[in-house]
Amino acid sequence: MSSPRDGFERILARHAGDLDAIVRQYVDDPADREDLRQEIAVALWRALPAFRGESSERTYVARIAQNRAITFCLRLARRRALHVELVGDEPAPMPSSGEHDVAWLRSRLDQALDRLPPAQRAALALASTGHTPAEIARQTGSTAGAVRVALHRARRTVRRWLGLGQGGAR
Repeated sequence: MSSPRDGFERILARHAGDLDAIVRQYVDDPADREDLRQEIAVALWRALPAFRGESSERTYVARIAQNRAITFCLRLARRRALHVELVGDEPAPMPSSGEHDVAWLRSRLDQALDRLPPAQRAALALASTGHTPAEIARQTGSTAGAVRVALHRARRTVRRWLGLGQGGAR
């Protein structure tokens, strides 16, 4: 006979990839990532008994994780009193060496993602883990149309901030 703990651990294992992607989207520091993983696990443990099957298990788990990640980040930002100063919407120049500096590009991408409104960032995070606009809509309490608009605006904004054309490369 399996215990509720066994079922919970199976659910965590089944959705580990989605959960890790959500965690990585919201926090960079390894210690913060581990804290967020723990908070998500506790939130799932508490929420799973209320699961009624009105959505897929994946949608339910991802929605709990997204909500916990947003709350975690808001609390972390207040605790650290971080205030990001936006320099403007002008993209930073590419490194002049002619080489594609992967670390520089990753840093610029992370900065651009951090500047997005929470709804757009959440939509991009979920889309990057393979969720469809309809699944994202169910998880965020939005409509599929609103999610598609958020994704379009987020991608367009990130491309602009990175100094990329509409085709994705310069």
